[in-house]
Amino acid sequence: MDHPFRSAALGGFNKQDVLSFLEEQAKQSAQAQQSLQQQLEELNRQNEALRREKEDLQIQLAERQRELETARQSRDSLNLQLERVNLDLDAEQDRLAQTTRELEQTRRERDAALAQTEELRPDAQTYREIKERTAGVELDAHRRAQAVLEKAESDAQRTRRQVNQWLQRLGREYETLRSQVEATVSHAASELEKANSCLDQVNRLMGEQETALEGLAQSYNESDRNRVEAPMPIEEE
Repeated sequence: MDHPFRSAALGGFNKQDVLSFLEEQAKQSAQAQQSLQQQLEELNRQNEALRREKEDLQIQLAERQRELETARQSRDSLNLQLERVNLDLDAEQDRLAQTTRELEQTRRERDAALAQTEELRPDAQTYREIKERTAGVELDAHRRAQAVLEKAESDAQRTRRQVNQWLQRLGREYETLRSQVEATVSHAASELEKANSCLDQVNRLMGEQETALEGLAQSYNESDRNRVEAPMPIEEE
């Protein structure tokens, strides 16, 4: 490296020029050190901001996971309710079957009563009363059976519609939560990768600064091998 050093009268370089050069180098080194320190502080601020953002993302991720778990529990609860509805429907069908058996039994009893009445030829008024009572019992049983069947079918259809609506809404909420969780995880991974890149840059800059300072110190030591240390304290003339 060429230096604008003037030659001294007794050989070598002018000491003032050397000192001025070293002061300039020290000044430049200090400026470079200050610049690197500012860059380091800025990177540290960015790293702290990224760390806070990472914590916020982790909190959001945990919240989404809790919401997802709540949705899953709601889905399980709806499935359990659907199973109960199916059990109730089966019970209604069993009651309808029982009513049908009772109606059939009533018909057999009517037929038996009519046959017995025909054989014994009772009084016409008694026969009509038995016939009318039997017809009334049959009609009432039929109406009750029809009402039970219609109510069971209506309740089952209404319950199925409600359950289907719940399941569709739950499916939409589940898909929305899953998309939000995936986006949050992807964003968190990207921000962590940026933070690691910033830290690598800081380490690289610090290594380069240390190398530069070592080179400057070596240049200073080799600049004037014949320098004489000033006496301490300096004697006054």
